[in-house]
Amino acid sequence: MPTTQHPVADSLEIAASIVVCTHRRPELLGACLDSLIGQRVGGGSPDLLHGSPGAHEILVIDNSALAEGRPVVESRQAAFALRGVPLRHVLEERPGVSFARNRGVAEAAGELIVFIDDDERACDGWLERLLEPFHRLGDAVGIVAGEVEPDFGALPRPGWLADDMMHFFSCRWGWDSDSRFLREKEWFGEGNCAFRKRLMDGRSFPTDLGRKGDGLLTNEGIVFMEMRSAGAAAYYVPSATVSHFIHPDRLNRRWLMRRMFYQGVSNRLTQRHYGVAEQRWDFNVNLAKLADLDVESLEGESLRAMIRLYYQLGYATALAMN
Repeated sequence: MPTTQHPVADSLEIAASIVVCTHRRPELLGACLDSLIGQRVGGGSPDLLHGSPGAHEILVIDNSALAEGRPVVESRQAAFALRGVPLRHVLEERPGVSFARNRGVAEAAGELIVFIDDDERACDGWLERLLEPFHRLGDAVGIVAGEVEPDFGALPRPGWLADDMMHFFSCRWGWDSDSRFLREKEWFGEGNCAFRKRLMDGRSFPTDLGRKGDGLLTNEGIVFMEMRSAGAAAYYVPSATVSHFIHPDRLNRRWLMRRMFYQGVSNRLTQRHYGVAEQRWDFNVNLAKLADLDVESLEGESLRAMIRLYYQLGYATALAMN
C-alpha cells in the first residue's frame, strides 16, 4: 500500500492530523484541499502539542485502486509545503469508507485526528475552532464535533426539503447556537469531527458498515458511540463549520427513500453487531401499490410518513440478512 510522502513531514512535530477519505471524486477533493490551505491548529498547551501549536498534517486516503486522488494531491503539495504543512497521498485499495478511516487513523502522526470528507469544504477558522476545546478543557474533552451546512451548488434548494430533513443529507445537526457538551442521544457526523487518537486503541471502524462505492450503508461512526459509552465526552462547536456539497442526483425524493431504506438496514446490522435488542413494528405494505405510488409528488407529512415506512422496510429486510 504505497504512500506519497513529503519531506516536510520528517522535520515537524505533528499536533493534529487531518484525514480526508476520498473515492473517485477528484474535483471535489481539490475543492476540499483548497479550503484547507491557511487553516491553523491554533494555540494550545505545550504538553498537548509538544511545543508546536501550529503544526498539522493532511492525509488523503484514496479508496480507489485507480488512485484518482494522487494527481490532485501532488498538484497541491508545494502550496502546502510553503505553509509548513505536510500533505500525503495514501492508497487504500480495500473498498469501503471504514477501511479508509481505519487507514487514516493508522497513518496519522498527530495526537488529535480530524475528519473532513472529500465533498466538504472547510469554512474560515474551521480547524482552530474545532480544536479549541481540546486546548481549553484538556482531558475533559475526548471528541469535538462541528456543524455542517448544505451546499446545493448551482441548483436551488428543493421546496419539499424541509429543515427537519436536512440531517438525512448529513447536514445541520442544530443542537445549539452555543458551544457545549453533547447529551447522550445527541449525535454528529463523521465528516466534521476531531478526537484523541488514543481513544482508538483497541477499536476500529466496523468494516461491515459504512459506504462502499455508491452504496448507502452507513453507521461506521458507531465507534464514537463506543468511545462515549466508555466515558469520552463529546463537545459541540457550531461555529466550526464545513459546507457539504449535495450531489444533484440526490435532490429527489426517490434517492431519499433509498437513503432511508439503507439507514434502516444499517441500524439493524449495527444492533446485531453490538447485541442490542431489535425493534418491532406492526405494519402491512402492499408492494404493488407502493411501486405505483408517485413518490415525487409527496410533501410535508405524507413525505415524512413515507420516509418512516422506507426506514422500517430496510430495518425489516435486515432481519433476514446473515
